[in-house]
Amino acid sequence: MSALTISDTLATTTDSLQLIELDHQGILGIEGPDAVKFLQGQVTCDIRDLASPVSRAGAQCTPKGRMLSSFRVLQSQPETLLLRADTAMLEAIQKDLGKYIVFSKARLSNRSEHYRLLGITGAGAAKYVEEISGQTFSGNDAWLKYRQSFFIQLDEQRVECWLASEDAVQLTSQLGTRTTKAPANSWTLATIRAGFGEVYPETRELFTPQSLNYQLVNAINFRKGCYTGQEIVARLHYKATLKRHMYRVTFRLPDGFSLPTPGAGIVDAQGKTLGELVVAAVDRNNTAEALVVVPDNQLEHLYLAQHPEIQLTRLDLPYLIPLENDH
Repeated sequence: MSALTISDTLATTTDSLQLIELDHQGILGIEGPDAVKFLQGQVTCDIRDLASPVSRAGAQCTPKGRMLSSFRVLQSQPETLLLRADTAMLEAIQKDLGKYIVFSKARLSNRSEHYRLLGITGAGAAKYVEEISGQTFSGNDAWLKYRQSFFIQLDEQRVECWLASEDAVQLTSQLGTRTTKAPANSWTLATIRAGFGEVYPETRELFTPQSLNYQLVNAINFRKGCYTGQEIVARLHYKATLKRHMYRVTFRLPDGFSLPTPGAGIVDAQGKTLGELVVAAVDRNNTAEALVVVPDNQLEHLYLAQHPEIQLTRLDLPYLIPLENDH
């Protein structure tokens, strides 16, 4: 991710609907008779769920259970899966999956040129899309097909729009009727507030799915069967006590100060390394928000390793993290 400063981009925190260009994201297509079977054996989420009009977040892991990538996927047709990920990760994902797909009746292709990706955030975002499409979402992670495009409800205040090329101009105009344009930073900020962390080039093979709380956001299915890394991921779930999780924090951001990049170190007051930053975004009022992975018992005195004068303050997540002493 490129460095941002508070003077570069500011996120709007009003309740108005925001329309955000997600040109930092792209789409891979997985097509063929074995598309579902193939991806089922590679990722943490249950691809069989996609037969219903739902999408799933998930991860691809190494045999040691470390995350190679993160994504959101839906089944657009019986033999076609569309996988959305950060543009900087697409080539690596295609290469990683390509090692195994040669044994399947399926093929991978970069479909980014066929879609324009937008995000809508703010109170009533899902209802706004329902009005435009004339359809109703069945809940979070559900998607609607409108013409040749897809709308995905992440929650009531966040909707992803995968606009097919032939629809993009008209739908972008429609979506812009009651929205205000906002920078990509605003989408990152909304994602942070939703407590959803992703993998970037700087953090490949750094995190386990559980350390990014994927078990709490429906991005791991522990009953789906085998996939690469499944044994380690399942062992962490059934036989281990998780002592590190991802938390949301805020910190002061002086003028001209570059946001820390994914993978930046988090330390305690003595400079001892505790964990890593997942992602950060600019907020208003000279502050930033971030997701960090740190020990559950060391949440009070957190600092940026490269700027130990800047202390991190914990904020709430929209879900509860089960701790060792919880019953």
